[in-house]
Amino acid sequence: MLDKQILRSLIFEVLKREPDTQLVNLINAVERLAKQQDLLKSPHFLLSNEDKSQVIEICWDLIVERIITPGTSRSSDSSWPFFRTTPLGNTVIGESLPHYYDPDAYIKYLKNNVQGLDNVIEQYIFEGVNCFKRQLFFASAVMLGAAAEKAVLLLLESMANAVSDPKEKKKIQELLDRPRLPEIFSKIEAILATLIQSNRIPYTVHQGCTEHLLSLFEMVRVQRNDAVHPVVGNVDKAKVFLSLQALPAALEIVYKLIDWLNIPSQNNASVRAHQ
Repeated sequence: MLDKQILRSLIFEVLKREPDTQLVNLINAVERLAKQQDLLKSPHFLLSNEDKSQVIEICWDLIVERIITPGTSRSSDSSWPFFRTTPLGNTVIGESLPHYYDPDAYIKYLKNNVQGLDNVIEQYIFEGVNCFKRQLFFASAVMLGAAAEKAVLLLLESMANAVSDPKEKKKIQELLDRPRLPEIFSKIEAILATLIQSNRIPYTVHQGCTEHLLSLFEMVRVQRNDAVHPVVGNVDKAKVFLSLQALPAALEIVYKLIDWLNIPSQNNASVRAHQ
């Protein structure tokens, strides 16, 4: 039996292509999509009766949420099992995140939102989503944590290049040469706090940076402690799913910060870090 969140994501993918349909067609399309994405493990690779019942339940949920409405735009018939997406539904479905069990779609979405995404980060995330798809949650946590760590180090490297004080530049370079994550996080937070408090960095660049950086720090912590420590060993699907949800926005803000730090202007050419 497929997870309800997976089925909802599959339904959204179908509705993007077929906003005007009926229940039987939707179920068949969801089944084909699940088979393409290697999500069906039954002997005949078909949706189970329980899965089909869940699809129907999700459809009624979507009606209550005003995502779809009974009836079709092609005739005067306004009855179930025909239905179509509403204007609100078109917006919600169009803005929804990619299916978390489709690595190619996830990476495409990520690269559309994060220009110049580092190749190493991309590869870690691609493998992390593949692991999540196969329910290898420990392996997925390690890959996503590695991607988060690489992003943090790229941000610190940009800060090192922007700092004018030779002593401070040396301290940051030492952290890059021998990464000590707690110190790295503290240094990044101190530099950003200085820039924000002095109004030297635009709000459009740093907006939400604290929350998003914390999500990256948490991914690294899970990677280093929960996923690989034999005593702790505490990684589950929900924890990895939260990382997949948080990554796009977190990487987007990191790259905004990097782009701003890399501009050779008076605004950031002499960044002063907190001593």
